[in-house]
Amino acid sequence: MVSLIGTLCFSILAVYLLGMLFLGRCWNELAKFRIKPANGLPDCTVLVPFRNEEGNLRNLLPNLLMHLPDQLPVVFIDDHSEDKGQELIRKFIASQGLPHWQCVKSNGSGKKAALQSGIGRSSTGLILTTDADVQIISGWVEEMAAAFAVPEVQMVAGPVLSSSAKGIFARFQRIEWASIGLLTGVSYYLKHPLMCSGANLAFRKAAFHAVSGYQGNEHLLTGDDEFLMKKFVRNFGSEAVRYNPSSDSLVLTHPLPHTRAWIAQRSRWASKWNAHKEIGHAMAAAILVLLSLCQVFSLVIPFISFSFIGWTVLYGILKFLTERAVLGKVLQQFGKPGGNGDYFVAGWIFPLMVLITFPRAITGKYTWKGRKN
Repeated sequence: MVSLIGTLCFSILAVYLLGMLFLGRCWNELAKFRIKPANGLPDCTVLVPFRNEEGNLRNLLPNLLMHLPDQLPVVFIDDHSEDKGQELIRKFIASQGLPHWQCVKSNGSGKKAALQSGIGRSSTGLILTTDADVQIISGWVEEMAAAFAVPEVQMVAGPVLSSSAKGIFARFQRIEWASIGLLTGVSYYLKHPLMCSGANLAFRKAAFHAVSGYQGNEHLLTGDDEFLMKKFVRNFGSEAVRYNPSSDSLVLTHPLPHTRAWIAQRSRWASKWNAHKEIGHAMAAAILVLLSLCQVFSLVIPFISFSFIGWTVLYGILKFLTERAVLGKVLQQFGKPGGNGDYFVAGWIFPLMVLITFPRAITGKYTWKGRKN
């Protein structure tokens, strides 16, 4: 029985390695679909919903001032914060003389309501969303708006990476973000988009209203990005959504400080699989858990049956080389290369973290911004 299970386990892991090589090949092709930005100010409003983000806003405000085009409208939407974030923004706007920036109170509760409020205050054809805990680069707006020169494009998803690689856990998160970006980008390339991030997302306001916005999932605290993307796909087809793999469209987010915060956030993300009511999301979640179980089991089985030690060593070497080659390509494209140790450590931490997160993701119960789902 042990021999049969071990053989099955390593067979699944071999398929995983081949799958990684396939994803890497698709990523190379995805990069060819970039549309160069046009000259001039895009017809776009940047929305920044926030709740209890005073510390992050102190870093974000000067970053936006430095890198956003002059005269570009920006709307900050306060989701009933309990700190002085709104006061901080208003003082910054007044001190810098930014009449095209505004800070408003959300008309409802939750991120979706905040974004809905911001969209209502915008007068442009395009909406670009981000979060309070990010940093952008010059050219971000122009790069994300470029694909809308194609009339059928209704939404563009952009890449996100963690901003820091100081410390083992921060470096692990950067490798993980690379894997998320790889899977996200390739899913768009294959015309079966799986996910996107509201930290770096653009869409046509008319299309948002055409699909009734967030109607139907307002009760969920999260998922403003993915549920909206799925609506666009159902109504306009997979050609209506694009992924921009350009380094100029990159948004950097702060790494989570500790494993407890990572488990809480990833549990919240993973819990959306059930709300999507789609076989693709359920299958993706099941495959991830199965691969994580097999990877952990590959470390355990040599202690049960010594005959498998050679397979464990061989898989460990191939796993490292494959993940370094494929994920390294993604990070290199964004100018954020990782060290050999990063790929090795992240490759074995990730399956353990997935299995720890799995039970919480199944229940669908989580706390976010002080609110419980």
